[in-house]
Amino acid sequence: NALMDLGNMDKALENHRKDLELAQQSKLTYSKSRALDNIGRVYARIGKFQQAIKVWEEKIPLIQGGLEKAWLFHEIGRCYLELKRYVKARDYGIHSLSAADDIDDAKWQLNASVLVAQAELKLGNYKSSVLHFEKALDQAKLLQDNDARDAIQK
Repeated sequence: NALMDLGNMDKALENHRKDLELAQQSKLTYSKSRALDNIGRVYARIGKFQQAIKVWEEKIPLIQGGLEKAWLFHEIGRCYLELKRYVKARDYGIHSLSAADDIDDAKWQLNASVLVAQAELKLGNYKSSVLHFEKALDQAKLLQDNDARDAIQK
């Protein structure tokens, strides 16, 4: 991850692929999940959203908890949004929101609500979009996240 933070995406991807290969050879589920997570992050960071989706969808059966589920579904949904595949973006946003609701995580409820609202807006489902933006705004206020609140109100 340090290589990714330094902007050396090729080397980061190479290292994470080696990590994945070793995890698969050793049948280490946690390590495989971590490697898939990191590979997906690199792909998303460099704008290769379809590759990120493919890797992260392989990770879905390895999810260990509600927080990871909320995060992963959100990230996949954001990639679909970037690819202008709004129905898939909305569907993954709804899955993320459901996972966030299950663990009562206000930050992920906020993130997922914004994703669903953006997808619904692009689909022309204005009433649903407004409802999800309002839910996100409530969460931003609850979290005292002024940056999120201001962005939602624009």
